[in-house]
Amino acid sequence: MKEIAPASVPRNASRRPAAVASVQEVARRAGVSPATVSRAFNSPHQLNPDTLKRVTEVAQALRYQPNGVARSLRRNRSMAIGAVIPSFRHGYFGSTVEGLQAGCRKAGYSLLIATSDYDEKQELDAVHAMIRQGVDGLVLVGLQRDPELEALLEQGGIPYIVTWSYSQDVPCIGFDHQKAMERVTRHLLDLGHERFAVIMAFLRVSDRERDRLAGIAGALAARGVPLPGDRILFAGGSGLQDGRNALRAVLQQHPDTTAVICANDLLAAGAIMECRSRGIAVPERLSITGYSDLELASAMEPGITTIRTPAEKLGHMAAEWLAHKLAGEPVMASCELETELIIRGSTGPAARTTGTGTS
Repeated sequence: MKEIAPASVPRNASRRPAAVASVQEVARRAGVSPATVSRAFNSPHQLNPDTLKRVTEVAQALRYQPNGVARSLRRNRSMAIGAVIPSFRHGYFGSTVEGLQAGCRKAGYSLLIATSDYDEKQELDAVHAMIRQGVDGLVLVGLQRDPELEALLEQGGIPYIVTWSYSQDVPCIGFDHQKAMERVTRHLLDLGHERFAVIMAFLRVSDRERDRLAGIAGALAARGVPLPGDRILFAGGSGLQDGRNALRAVLQQHPDTTAVICANDLLAAGAIMECRSRGIAVPERLSITGYSDLELASAMEPGITTIRTPAEKLGHMAAEWLAHKLAGEPVMASCELETELIIRGSTGPAARTTGTGTS
């Protein structure tokens, strides 16, 4: 039988893959113990910033990769945190997710994200799916949810943190939306406004919007200014076109209005666009306010008076809270983050109106 010659070997096939750096090698190069290297990847918050920076730089230079499967088995954890966000439309929660991602990465966790589209049943389904995936903790938005989910969280023993809303009844990191909108309303009242309209987006499904409306109504009532129900308009969404449509309704139904308070910045921007298309001067004829201080708020002409919410900081803090909780360390029960009234060119002294919607 004729002997078959071995197939030719490609020139680079004989090269051995680069050796994987060991934890001992990283420790030696960084001048620390192997235990410190392990803490840099498992519990980075336990190290001082200089040590953490030195270890991570050496690890990156050596292309050291900790064994995530082994770590998960040792800890009996998946090293994953789940977050259910109402929506990614229009970028309202984008900064929060960026903060969450950065915080999870720093603590050595992966982040799984789902959206609920402001639907309690979809949020429940998403949480069920994440629990099946074995997430170690959960980040949720707002206080309104399906009662079944509340029972699931209570019985499941999975740590969770509520964001954006503030309450002392559940673990949360959020804002006092009522207090924030009181500041906006008082600002307009101090400018002499008495004829208001309010544009809301998700009042039925959002406790945050209900709190904002309560803040508006409370501040007006404190000054003896009425807010009839027909001056609260529902935009049907939270986008620019929704704001334009709602502003048309305001002008048609209440042409004497001098101040329009919007539930968010995009509604306010849409309202300003509609004013511009109709030749209505802002703020000389109509003052308009928003909420959240999206990038668009400062880019508009005029800039939108709004409430600044530190959304990225909130996301980072939520990830840190869960990391500490999962490590068995003490955590705060709840945390209220301060908001800030940002006054820009979209608000000014109240104009005298003729009831026609023009100056």
